[in-house]
Amino acid sequence: RNNWVGELAINRNSLSLQNQQLQTAVGALGQRFGTFQTMALKLRQLADQLAIRPEGETMLRAQPRPQGWLDHTFDALEMDSYGTLSAQLQEILEEMMQLEEAVDDVVLFSRAANQTVDAQKQMLFSLRDELMWARMLPLGEILQRFPRLLRDMASKFNKPVQIKLHGTGVLVDRLALEKLYDPLLHLLRNAFDHGIEDTDTRLAAGKPATGTIEIHAYHQGNQTIIEMRDDGGGLNRDKILRRAVERGLISEEQGQRLGTEQINNLIFEPNFSTADQVSELSGRGVGLDVVRQQLQALKGTIVVSSRPGRGTVFSLRLPLTLTIAKLLVCLVGQDQGALTAIAIPSDSVAELMVPTAEQLKTSGGQRFLHWQQLTIPIYSLAQLLPYQCPLSERQTSKLLTTVPQPDNWHLPLVLLRLGQQYYALEVNRLVTEQELVIKPFASLLPAPSYLYGATILADGTLIPVVNGALLLEWHWQKGTDNLAMAEAGGESIPTPGRRAKTILVVDDSAALRRTLAFTLERSGYRVIQAKDGQEALKTLAQTGEVDLIICDVEMPNLNGFEFLGQRRRNAELLKIPVAMLTSRGSDKHRQLAKTLGANAYFTKPYIEQQFLGAVEELLAAGQVSVSS
Repeated sequence: RNNWVGELAINRNSLSLQNQQLQTAVGALGQRFGTFQTMALKLRQLADQLAIRPEGETMLRAQPRPQGWLDHTFDALEMDSYGTLSAQLQEILEEMMQLEEAVDDVVLFSRAANQTVDAQKQMLFSLRDELMWARMLPLGEILQRFPRLLRDMASKFNKPVQIKLHGTGVLVDRLALEKLYDPLLHLLRNAFDHGIEDTDTRLAAGKPATGTIEIHAYHQGNQTIIEMRDDGGGLNRDKILRRAVERGLISEEQGQRLGTEQINNLIFEPNFSTADQVSELSGRGVGLDVVRQQLQALKGTIVVSSRPGRGTVFSLRLPLTLTIAKLLVCLVGQDQGALTAIAIPSDSVAELMVPTAEQLKTSGGQRFLHWQQLTIPIYSLAQLLPYQCPLSERQTSKLLTTVPQPDNWHLPLVLLRLGQQYYALEVNRLVTEQELVIKPFASLLPAPSYLYGATILADGTLIPVVNGALLLEWHWQKGTDNLAMAEAGGESIPTPGRRAKTILVVDDSAALRRTLAFTLERSGYRVIQAKDGQEALKTLAQTGEVDLIICDVEMPNLNGFEFLGQRRRNAELLKIPVAMLTSRGSDKHRQLAKTLGANAYFTKPYIEQQFLGAVEELLAAGQVSVSS
């Protein structure tokens, strides 16, 4: 049922877009009809003049005329023609009145449709909320199991520990509730074994002999927060670093440069444990990485904070609903003409801002933002994302168009908070914030851990939904030097800095253009499309970065052979190789293409791997002989 509500939300977005386009079209129709009514008024005045003129006079008598026309009269045939004209004008005026009534009806129906769409939107929101809350169960259904478990552990290991539960009535999605039990139980065991000290140590530190573990749950915005805290000794960061070096996760030099948050995050590494020996609770090779994976499966996050001698807090954040969320849509890329659209959950965003020059500083190849007396590291989201095939602006959705920002402005920053530390992600443009549906990826193709899934815009455009915190952690896991090198322009991380080869596909079949574009983009190429040779010439005049042209033969306006003829007259276009892809496989067509300067000739249907291999050769060599 939740999936159906998601589908309804997607269709509602599409319907809203179509309604918006309809309202725009009706507005344009009204403006055009206003002009038409002005013309109709002039015709009505002209018809009235024809109707009231006495016999022998003309409609032209009312207008200034040259000398010699004043005494002119018309014969019977001329008067018959003007009578016919007057009748035709009357018919036109009657049709105009009918047309005016029809336009009024269209405007009326359009307003009614707009009100219906708005009402449907409100009903869908209400249905979604009702269904969401109907699926909710109190968190206490699993939290109430923990006091007995903790009493059993305290008795078995002779360690007095009590548990306090707050927010047991907080509602959680039914699907998420049972999946939360295992990670919370793991954290409880971890707090009991690693967090709470033995009785002698606690008494020596001036603490009560009985340790305390608290679980506090509450709603914050569109998120459910579950905090598990203990009053133990806190994280032993020296021991964590030592174990990380022993396991080869980091080098000693890297460990010296790690911040507090990054050291804390090491405990979430696979199979990481600080236990000195294997026991029933610890050292079994099942670490906190399992907890993080389970939270990620629920589109949630987990962060840890600790104070030496005062205790540790694990904070779990879950979306209130697993289907629909508010998303911040933005564009990223190193080339302003080729940007990639991504979405970030709004609940994870602490602040949006356009920094001033005084707020930006650079130290050791790393940029920093000074904000509210904090020094926040800045990372370019375009350099963090390992994608190398952005789409040009000609191919992007109209819903992603934005007002250009002034040239003297710095790029916008999206501030994220991980525990007590802030991080700034630099994007090229902020587009919009919308309530959109998140669709998970199929299990057939494993997606990166930092992707929630994809969302669908009203026009069908797919956009990946990125978890910025997990994206940063993903790069930290690859080595702390990677980010600094990326910011300094290094190549340790694949970046879109190297321009992808651009291919212009010219074909009058939209289906074939889409299929061919998908094949080429999947192989790492950028694709620009044109529906005929005439549009291709305009595109080439506007775009100076085309490396290969794939062209059909039979097209309207300007066919493939005519396009080759136009290309021969332009020295710059002759530098771009052209491959013909057509259903015409005769030697006559092949020879004509060769004569006109085609570099390759392929017939439909084609074998994908062979075709891609030939495309690679064309791009590598620049010029090849005509082949089949």
